[in-house]
Amino acid sequence: MKKLFTLILSLFIAYSSGFAQELKNSKSLQTALEKSSSSKKPVLLILEVTGIPRPTNLPPNAKVSFKSALDEPEVINRINENFIVYKTTMTDTSVRSIIRDANVKSFPAFVFLHSNKDVFYKDFGNSTDQKKYAIMIDKALLASKDASISDLEAEYHADKSNNMLLKKLIDARKKIGFTNNAQFIEQYANNLKIGDFNDYQNVLYILEAGPFSDGNAYKLASTNRKIIDSLYKTEPYPRRTAINNAIITNTIADAAKTKNTPRAISAASFARNTWKRDYINGEKAYHTQILWYYSTVKDTASYLRTASYFYDNYYMTIGADSIKKIEKRNQEALTKKHIASMPQQKQISKEKLDSLQKIYGKTTVTQSSMVTFGSPSNSYANELNNAAWKFYETGTKNLNYLTKAMLWSRRSIELNPIAGYYDTLAHILYRLGYHEEAIKTQETAIDKAKNEKTPIANLESELKKIKAKTI
Repeated sequence: MKKLFTLILSLFIAYSSGFAQELKNSKSLQTALEKSSSSKKPVLLILEVTGIPRPTNLPPNAKVSFKSALDEPEVINRINENFIVYKTTMTDTSVRSIIRDANVKSFPAFVFLHSNKDVFYKDFGNSTDQKKYAIMIDKALLASKDASISDLEAEYHADKSNNMLLKKLIDARKKIGFTNNAQFIEQYANNLKIGDFNDYQNVLYILEAGPFSDGNAYKLASTNRKIIDSLYKTEPYPRRTAINNAIITNTIADAAKTKNTPRAISAASFARNTWKRDYINGEKAYHTQILWYYSTVKDTASYLRTASYFYDNYYMTIGADSIKKIEKRNQEALTKKHIASMPQQKQISKEKLDSLQKIYGKTTVTQSSMVTFGSPSNSYANELNNAAWKFYETGTKNLNYLTKAMLWSRRSIELNPIAGYYDTLAHILYRLGYHEEAIKTQETAIDKAKNEKTPIANLESELKKIKAKTI
């Protein structure tokens, strides 16, 4: 009987242990890196996104599942055995540089690091299938054995004239997802002979590294016009788009870093030229880049002046009804484009879906399979709200600029009356001296937030400040 009791007890302990098993999460990134250094295990940085709304356009009886195979004991065991874990959110300031440098835009993200913060592998998305995580772990362990980015950079700095070493470094960075290889490709291009720029693959390689639009590498790669024309005609659309985005992003980022206005203008001009004969979108692309530059380098006077012209001319000359029609057409076109770009797969017709619902009575959706953050939304309401808030944020007391911001804010609300937009308007009204109207507007923001089931603590805090005139 004693032996039977012992067996039952041991089974209970084993079951309880498996049921309660969790990832061994470090307190901070620094702690994880220190543990990694001492244990010789890589770091697994798990980045989650908070405040994900319930998916829209679901059947009334649909259920949303937050289940993930990442919570399965087998997956947890393998992760704990092989990695030091730091689980956090994308808003954690300690991981901001990693998110930026590794070009992490999809969440939840799984970023694998050496103890010196070198990224060597990354993956994305939630899944209920354990195989996803098993494959991810296997690939990460294999990648951890490759030469690190730091080692490859050290080799490059020891012999900058060696294009084989330089190519190895660039390829390693591209494999991880680093799109900013502009400085390295400048050296790579300088090491080539003039005849090398008549090679299609050489030109493609240079452009995919995201050279500066005013740099030597881009100029040399563009010397053979036939190759450039052929490349932009024959390469797949996503590849061409990625090339252009890398060139624009790297150029404008370096311009801001070095406060190089001519380089910023070059980046903005390149962005405009990608739209070819579409003048309106070309001008929008130009001003989007140049405004980001002025904002980043804190040239407030240039920002306010340029933004005033831009938003008045491209966002306020169209009526609200027309804007809604334009956005509906754009959304439909974007949806069709997205569906066309998806891999071939079995589609379920609406009739089939309806019949399945009748049989099973419910639809289950796995929430947060992946959330992707690209460029800011192009919606008129969002753009106008952001512009209005930016004007407020500059601290300007210029009545002309504040009045423009108020009009943009009111238009954003007319297009999409949500809590955040009312909050923006309340602050602008407060700055203009309309205190009573600011209070009422902020109260509306709070009411809207309650209906939207979004946090209201910050809105209420701002309301108190507006009432006390302490903003």
